[in-house]
Amino acid sequence: MDFSELVEAIDKDDTSKINSMLKELMPRLVGFLLIHMDAGRPDAEDCAQETVITTLESIRSGDLRHTDQLLSFMLSTSRNIYLNLIKKRKDPYFNDDLPDFGHQPQQLLSLLDEERKRVLEWCIRQLSEGYRGFIEYWFTYPDSDARAVAHHFDISVNNAWIRKHRIIKKLSKCCKEKISL
Repeated sequence: MDFSELVEAIDKDDTSKINSMLKELMPRLVGFLLIHMDAGRPDAEDCAQETVITTLESIRSGDLRHTDQLLSFMLSTSRNIYLNLIKKRKDPYFNDDLPDFGHQPQQLLSLLDEERKRVLEWCIRQLSEGYRGFIEYWFTYPDSDARAVAHHFDISVNNAWIRKHRIIKKLSKCCKEKISL
């Protein structure tokens, strides 16, 4: 695969060419993570998607100088994203669970759940109308696969993944900021 074509397609905003090339590239990234990093399939797919988003943003902003080394950049990026994911899971500072001091009072847990729901609902209301409708669809049909969502919104499967990931990232940031106030 000639990655200069991908860079050129991004520069020309040729979405059909971009989607076609990403369709070829995604399995390579996922396979790399599965084989070389021993990642589980869901983690590999998420990390590959994050890599694609990072790469597209880097190309669009002009931060990626050596486009001839794009595959190497993407493999390194996917590896680093996966390693950071594993580190967060192992790092106790990133553990959102409450310490286990015996049984937590049910009332306290339900209050915390209600507060988290209120914060999430507030953050969802802050999204643009398009993003709000998109994420509400995912909440309404949580078992939907990306193809069904793409078909419903008349977008490509890659675009569905990218939107979902961007929205989740925005909601996560919003919730963290809102809770820390």
